[in-house]
Amino acid sequence: MGWLAFSLLLGLLLAIGFAVWHKWIAPWKDVEQLADDIVGSRPPRKFLISGNLHARRIGLALESLTDRRRELEQRVREGELSVQAVFGAMLDGLVVVDDLRRVRLMNREFRTVFGIEQSISGGTLLELIRHASVDRLVMEAIRSRQPKRESIQLSRGTSDGREMEVSAVPLGENSAQMEGAVVLFRDVTQLRQVEEMRREFVANVSHELRTPLSIFRGYLETLLDDPHQPPGELLRILEIMERHSDRLNALVEDVLSLARLESPGMELNLAEVDLPELLHSIMRDWEKRFATKQLKSHLNFPGNLPLLEADESRLQEVIYNLLDNAVKYSKPGGTVSLRAEIEGERVRISVTDQGVGIPESDLPRIFERFYRADKARSRELGGTGLGLSIVKHIIQLHGGAVEARSELDKGTTISVLVPITRRA
Repeated sequence: MGWLAFSLLLGLLLAIGFAVWHKWIAPWKDVEQLADDIVGSRPPRKFLISGNLHARRIGLALESLTDRRRELEQRVREGELSVQAVFGAMLDGLVVVDDLRRVRLMNREFRTVFGIEQSISGGTLLELIRHASVDRLVMEAIRSRQPKRESIQLSRGTSDGREMEVSAVPLGENSAQMEGAVVLFRDVTQLRQVEEMRREFVANVSHELRTPLSIFRGYLETLLDDPHQPPGELLRILEIMERHSDRLNALVEDVLSLARLESPGMELNLAEVDLPELLHSIMRDWEKRFATKQLKSHLNFPGNLPLLEADESRLQEVIYNLLDNAVKYSKPGGTVSLRAEIEGERVRISVTDQGVGIPESDLPRIFERFYRADKARSRELGGTGLGLSIVKHIIQLHGGAVEARSELDKGTTISVLVPITRRA
């Protein structure tokens, strides 16, 4: 009987222990394991916990919490991807700093502008870009809670300096917990260069117009004061006015031509051009002009010149401008040569004269608008200073290039290189 009672008591204790383990110990161990998995970002084995109502509720709550966490992490990832996509697509440098000007975020263009390696992160804005005026601008924007803007000059080694427009916009204007600023770096070098070119162009055009207009005004005042001029003097005055009228008209035509060439919508009327036929036609047109200045002409090209895909009227304008310069600056009795030859995938068309030549220091600038190596002589000969600039623009529109060689008192060669279109 004693062994039977002991066995019954042991079985009862084991049953009670199993029940306690199943209802109170095992569920909470499952809850603990579930919590550890969630904290460790591991996928839990299960969320449904049996044996204890409270543990089951906690498991279900942890499941909801995990689902919510996954949703938030997904949103964060999507937000990060969106920010990275926007930052990466920006053509301007952008950096986000906190209230102590410590860099929290920067895009690829900012790294490129300031030569910052990908491995470098953090640090203050001043440490990264070493430009005190930018640091001061950002500090003032954060302090005043007002956007600030300033232009700065950047230079890196021997490279040309660049002008950057820096904009600092404070963060969290209504929240002290979000102080900092977004700083935008925009390269405006090309814009400033265009503005400077425009100012120079307007100034040059005004200067070129002033001379003929002053002459017109002076002679008109002379005629108004004394209409009864001697016939010889009257003829001289009218010839001078006609010459300056022609110069004024040429200037207006060249300015309009250059404006059309530089307009964004400029399109060439491309067609197959028989270059030998074009060159022969041009030289026939210029025979009288050559003879007037007692110049000999020479045309030379190989028999295998290919067809060019080009705008024939524009190409003719190029050669006309080159011949016009050659005739103007040639001495009587000299020779003007027009030559074409094949160079690889391009055709070189050259005009050579035996004129006064161009100083070596002026050669790199002769294709600039209104640039003249000999200003007094150029105006005397009726030049507008735009011919070679027009040549350069037309050839660049064709995908080609221009070159110049000269020697003082021996002559000048201006060449244009036009790409060849090879037929299949």
